[in-house]
Formats: sequence, structure tokens, C-alpha cells
Amino acid sequence: MTWRNVLATLVVCAVAMGAAAQKTKDARSLESLLKSNPRNDDARLVNANIPELVTIRMAQLEEDLILTPAQLPLWNKYRSNVMQMVEDMKRATRISASESTAPKRFDGLADLARNRLTAVEDIVDSGKALYAALTPEQKAIADRRLALPLATLTGNDAGGETRAGASPAKP
Repeated sequence: MTWRNVLATLVVCAVAMGAAAQKTKDARSLESLLKSNPRNDDARLVNANIPELVTIRMAQLEEDLILTPAQLPLWNKYRSNVMQMVEDMKRATRISASESTAPKRFDGLADLARNRLTAVEDIVDSGKALYAALTPEQKAIADRRLALPLATLTGNDAGGETRAGASPAKP
């Protein structure tokens, strides 16, 4: 079984469970994830689910775009940049919590912000390069979803559309 098949199976299970729990909202949206936490520990829940959410969305997007061999290097660069930011975010949480004094934490937070800005700029550049190489049909998908992993990573995910035909989360 390939990683795509395993990931697709996990996604199907997650969607089925979410659909049963919430018929009107996309179960994969951050809003739904936050509301499903009985203790309402927003920061902990969001941090725990962002890497998984981004990974799922990236796999779905890659599958739905049906990339040509010529487009794959551009996709691989974009995916690599996104996943590098995911890994950086995981490490940053551990690093900032280990700082012992307030000045050290301030410096660590400033370094973290600078590093994230650089990572966002890399994702934007590689995403634009990929978009330029897409066909009109692929661009229709990308217009809805190419920026979604970055929006999730930067805290700007409003539970947007994840797959073709999926209805966006309703207020």
C-alpha cells in the first residue's frame, strides 16, 4: 500500500467521522477542531492539529492537480517549502518553551518571527512559480486551494474549501 493510499484512507476515515459529528461544517476546518475540544484549550489543540491538517491538504491538492512530469519539480519545491515550515513550527514550540529568562524568550520570539517570514516568502515564491506552470483547469483548483496550507500555517485558515465539490464551512 502506497503512502497516498494510506493517507487517503486516513482522510476518508476522518471525513466520515467529522461528517457524522457535524453535518453543516467541514470537519477539517480549524473552527470545527477548536469546537470539538471539550476543555477548549485552543492553543494546544491548534498546534497539535496544524501539521496533520497541512499534510492532508497537501496530499489532496497534489492528487487533485494531476501534475505533469514537467510540473513536478515546481510542485516538489513548493511542497518542500511548506513541509519545512511545518517542521520549523514543531521545533520552535520546544525551543521557545525551553528559554529560561524573559529577555531570552523575547530574543527567541524575534528570531522565530524572522525565520517564519523567510519561510513564508519561500512558500509564496515557489507557489507563484508553480501556479504559473499550471493549466487553466489546474489553476481553477489552485485558486481555491494552493494558498490554503500557508493560510493554515500562519493562522489565517477560516476553514476554506479543501477539495473540489466540498462546501466551505458555514458561519
